[in-house]
Order: sequence, then C-alpha cells, then structure tokens
Amino acid sequence: MQASTPCTLCRGREFRQLHDMGERRVLRCAACGLVRADPLPSMDEKQFVETQGYTDAKAFPEVHDFFANCHRDFVDDPVIRGMRRQLVDLEGLLGGPGDLLDVGAGTGIFMYLARERGWTPRGVDICPLSAEKAAREFDLEVSVGPFEDHDFGGQVFDAATMLDVLEHVHDPLQTLRQVHGMLRPGGAVAIAVPNQRCLLTVLVDTYARVGGPWAQGLLERLYVPPHLHYFTPPTLRRALEVAGFRVQVLSQSGVYLGRYRMSHAMRVPLETVLATGAIVGMNARLNVLATKR
Repeated sequence: MQASTPCTLCRGREFRQLHDMGERRVLRCAACGLVRADPLPSMDEKQFVETQGYTDAKAFPEVHDFFANCHRDFVDDPVIRGMRRQLVDLEGLLGGPGDLLDVGAGTGIFMYLARERGWTPRGVDICPLSAEKAAREFDLEVSVGPFEDHDFGGQVFDAATMLDVLEHVHDPLQTLRQVHGMLRPGGAVAIAVPNQRCLLTVLVDTYARVGGPWAQGLLERLYVPPHLHYFTPPTLRRALEVAGFRVQVLSQSGVYLGRYRMSHAMRVPLETVLATGAIVGMNARLNVLATKR
C-alpha cells in the first residue's frame, strides 16, 4: 500500500495499514518501520488542530487542562519534576547551563524552569496562544510559527529541547537536521516522545485488529490528530543518527496520569497496564539525550 507522501525517515513508498480511522489512516513503513498518520495535514490544518488543543476542552482534555494549569503558581507535580530532570541531564552532559533553544515551547514553562537554573532560553511554538501565555505568566518571549521558518538570526545554541514535539511535526528528519545545524559542535539535544512499543499501545492495536467492542473510541484516544509520527526505540535512534547526532542515552519512562480526566473504572486498569509495561520494558515514553557529531 502507498501513502500520499513517502516515508520521512527512509523515503520508502510501501506501507502496511495498521488502522483505518476514517479521515486518516495509521500506516507503518515497510522499509524502516516508522509509523505515521496519512494523509498529513496542511500547515493551516496543523495550526488549527494544535490551537484547538488549548481552546476546546472536549477535543483534547489533557492538553486543555495542562494549558490551563501552566501559570506562575504552577503545582510542582511529576511533569514539572520530569522537566527539571531533563535540565539536570543536559547540564551533566554539557558541564553546565548555556544557550538553550526550546522547540515547541508551548506555554514557556520549560523555558522558565531553565532560566531558573541559569540557562538563557529562546523558544518557538506554532500556536500564538502559547506565546501569549508565556509572555503573561513567565515574562518570556516565544517566537510564533513553524520551527522550519525560523533561524534565530543565525544564533548557535549549546542545547536544544523537543519535549513531546517530534511526534507533532510533518518531517521529523528535516526538523532534527535543522536543530543539528543550530547547535555548536558537541552541543546536545533532549527529546521526549510517546513510545509506540508501549504495552498499552500494543494491546489497543491488537484489540482493534480483532474487532473488539469500542475499539474505535480507544484508537481515537491513542492516535490523536496532533500526532503525525509514532516512534519506537529503533526508529527514533535511526532518525537521530541520520540527522548527524550521536545517541548518548535512550531510556524509557512512565506517564503521569494525574492530569488526565477519567473515571476510576478506567484509571485503575490503565495504571495496571502501564505499570506492567514498565516492568517488562514497554514503558509509555522514550527519552533521548544526543550530541552533535
């Protein structure tokens, strides 16, 4: 089966369909295994969907709640502590803070945490509402628009971060190459993405393929419209290496469910599956630290 565009990682044109979700399909590249949505949206469609996450509580309730709770009096929960760990890891790799580029800066909260630790952060986000909130809550300037349209005046950075971002972009390899070009020699990038080999994903995929009841609803929660690509450890490593990075650490971590609105009947089995996935090496998130070759 062919997609509307070639695979962004290997340029392959043959795909296997995993799911037909009506307006879009979920496909796996037959050559490299990268999973993607098809067709990919236009940039205008992409900006609308990303903004909808902040404005429509019913469309993407987790995103909406996160946006609402990102303010100067934020709660120091596991999500915030995870961001701080990313900064500590970068500092350990580089020997201390420096100039930081945050791609997909969102509300600016990560930039705020970085500034607290002595970094000089700059950020870019596709959503104007994010930039407005970053300025209002954290006194930070976030450039607005697709990352591909920004060169930041030719500035060279010590580090870049893309936390829950790479799965959103049209062309992950192009994005990584652009980040690579903005880093100093030996500069570092920190990336976090959902893990397509997460036990929960594997179970939902299997349940949907056998035609289980309510499978479509589960797929819609798993393969949300803002996400365009879905990474496994091998495909994420390959993308970084092809873009010119040396992977220093590729690890897995869990997902914090405290910000997710769901019933107790849903939360308990979900927590059980995720905990089991952590035990068997199929955790929910992938985290990478890589350096520029």
